[in-house]
Amino acid sequence: MIEDGRGVDISQIRRQLRLSVPERVREMVHAANVMLDIQRTAQASIRRQNR
Repeated sequence: MIEDGRGVDISQIRRQLRLSVPERVREMVHAANVMLDIQRTAQASIRRQNR
């Protein structure tokens, strides 16, 4: 089983739980920063298209 009933990737959760707390936080901060970069890029693209 790869996903639970909600579509959550169980293997990813297990991998995260094997990390130490500082490692887990570091990975979560990195993921959040990547998402913010994607959001900023998308918003800039939309602004350029609307000119």
